[in-house]
Amino acid sequence: MKSLRTGLRVLLCFENSKRDLGVTDIALRTGLAKSQVSKIMSALVDSGLVEQDPATRTYHIGQRSYLLGSRYTTHDTLCQAATPVMRELLNSTGHSIRLSIPHRDQSLYLIGLEGPQFIDTGWHSGNCVPMGASSAGRILIAFMEPAERERILNIAVPAITPETVTDMAEIAKIVQQGRETGYVVQRNETSIGLGVISVPLFTENQKVIGALGAAFPAHFLSTKEEQDLIRALHASARSISQRLGCAVYPVRALPPAAS
Repeated sequence: MKSLRTGLRVLLCFENSKRDLGVTDIALRTGLAKSQVSKIMSALVDSGLVEQDPATRTYHIGQRSYLLGSRYTTHDTLCQAATPVMRELLNSTGHSIRLSIPHRDQSLYLIGLEGPQFIDTGWHSGNCVPMGASSAGRILIAFMEPAERERILNIAVPAITPETVTDMAEIAKIVQQGRETGYVVQRNETSIGLGVISVPLFTENQKVIGALGAAFPAHFLSTKEEQDLIRALHASARSISQRLGCAVYPVRALPPAAS
């Protein structure tokens, strides 16, 4: 069991890494001897979970890890409920649609469906971002239990871009506003040029389980278009939440647009 736990520690080094890792990198991250890391990496390569670049001798996640991971979105209840609704939302709005979930103290960008307004900002499915830094994370915090909400709000938020809000008091205000309105909007905070609106998703007993978001060029939406998109997001989030057993979506929708 100890050997298994050690092997998993090594494999999990790749969870948030944005680059290939060498034996020295992994040894520094885990505190293990390089000789021990080499043996573990050899076993992981043999299993197909990790692959090695023959030129650089560094390692990256292998195809078999992808196969294992893909089983999550195939069988997860939230993903099954959300995906068809997300496709409808993309078709009706033309905007890229995202599904995010809490992962430890971060928000995990789980599924993304790219619309015709897609801009490549470097954020893709599988990316994690500190919860207080993203619109998805902030709306998740807003509907957490009070003790957990307070704990997350006390975690420092790094500046991902020059426009990321990092002041804890300001983030707390954004989160409180998100709880009152049922949505969070941000622009240029996780990527310059990117705007995102996120709304919460709930399971039975009105427990927050994820966030549904629409991404768009930051300069793109007028006030009316933004309000229309929020209404569409709330309608889709209500549908997904009902599929998950949430009988009453606990967010007051914006009033209908004037005709």
